[in-house]
Amino acid sequence: MIHHANWIGVVGGAVVVAAGLICLGVEDAKPAKKRILFYSESEDYRHSVVARPLTGELAFAEKELKEMATKAGYDVEFSQSYHDLADSKQFARYDAIVMYTSGNPKFNKQALFEFIRSGKALVGIHAATDTWRGEGEEFPKVIGAAFTTHGLTNAEKVTIKVEDRNHPATKMLGAEWVIADEIYQHNRFSRDRMHVLMSIDTAKTNLKPQKMEAGGDYPMAWTRQEGKGRVFYTALGHREDVWTNPTFREHLLGGLAWAMGLTDEK
Repeated sequence: MIHHANWIGVVGGAVVVAAGLICLGVEDAKPAKKRILFYSESEDYRHSVVARPLTGELAFAEKELKEMATKAGYDVEFSQSYHDLADSKQFARYDAIVMYTSGNPKFNKQALFEFIRSGKALVGIHAATDTWRGEGEEFPKVIGAAFTTHGLTNAEKVTIKVEDRNHPATKMLGAEWVIADEIYQHNRFSRDRMHVLMSIDTAKTNLKPQKMEAGGDYPMAWTRQEGKGRVFYTALGHREDVWTNPTFREHLLGGLAWAMGLTDEK
């Protein structure tokens, strides 16, 4: 079942716009808000930030994204059911799909690929790269990489080197970002096929608790083009305190805006 972040407001807004078209003319109508679906079906490990309580309330990350996206002027909906993404018509309702999934979700994978390649946006957060890893190479290529392992969830902070300081997802960071989270590692990626925004600075990070090697390549966020569409991925977002971190929120919103083509950055 889809949860609507602002159902009454959306319906009311539609009535107001319709009245405006009659009274003021088409040129005065405001452009439609971008519509986002935050999809968090977990078919393997269910992260605590996307685990909904038995009361049926939204999960922690869903509430945080609802607040962020609404303030940014987007309409956002939430689903953990593959029935809501069963065919291309359901995908067509959205401008962006934000995935926080794991394992082998049951929703329509081919419709997702068509959605992105038609010019829409895919935003992957943390466990999105832990999705369809054993189901061929197409999804790892689309998202950019496949999860392999991670360090200790409660390890000390890592230092992230910002490789592109001008991108909307990283321009708030400066030269580096020091943060604590569960730090993912990936394989099946190529820098020739993606634009790396930031990566672990192995010279400034305690590598042992992270299961990393000196001089290794550990991208933490990247972008890529897929057909006419855009893909943004961030490996952060495991812990609740990361979702409430103002810098992470800016980082995520910047990547989302870029993926939907709302920024000047190509």
